[in-house]
Amino acid sequence: MESEVELLQSLLEHKESRKIGKHTYFTGTLSGTPTVIARAGVGKVNAAVCTAAMILEFAPEYILNTGVAGALGRGITVGDVIIADSCVEYDLEYGALGDKRGSIFYPDSTSEIVMPADCELSALLEKSAREVSGGEFEVKRGVVATGDKFVSSNEAREDILSAFPEALCCEMEGAAIAQVCRLYSVKFSVLRSMSDSADGEAEMDFPTFVKLSADRAAKIALTLAKSLS
Repeated sequence: MESEVELLQSLLEHKESRKIGKHTYFTGTLSGTPTVIARAGVGKVNAAVCTAAMILEFAPEYILNTGVAGALGRGITVGDVIIADSCVEYDLEYGALGDKRGSIFYPDSTSEIVMPADCELSALLEKSAREVSGGEFEVKRGVVATGDKFVSSNEAREDILSAFPEALCCEMEGAAIAQVCRLYSVKFSVLRSMSDSADGEAEMDFPTFVKLSADRAAKIALTLAKSLS
């Protein structure tokens, strides 16, 4: 969403833009670090296309997906921050074929369910998040669950947790970006600030807290950029 990138774009120095298909990529420096920023759009396909083009056209060392999510883990509340240790696609289901839920099959005959984020990048993100927090909000690392659905009921929430009990939050892009990065061997991580609790109150909470949560994620990304410069 626009609210998830506008703060970072406003701070990008020596900014130039380039449009590829329906995605616009902004290049420049963020706190001295060469950076490309793009708004992926909602959902896994938008996120995958945006990521593939970014890798092929700009050859980044790291890809960081920032934004908001619904809280799943016990004790996680609106405004808290989750940093991915790994990502899963909770809506990949194979039914009678018998493959385990979330299984990803690559063209080279390899497969996986859990896609690990880059340890170094996630550790730097955690450090940056704790610096921004100053104790104001919780920072945790764990599993980010992705699917093409805005989760807004207890039934949908519990369905995700039944398959992936370690999942701390759910959203609509992270694991798709992770999968593309795995295909191209690019280091990645996912940073999510909680905008709602992915339950029956989500439709009311999301519009209220999305801007606060998006700005919080952007400030952490900016702090990360300073540490990489």
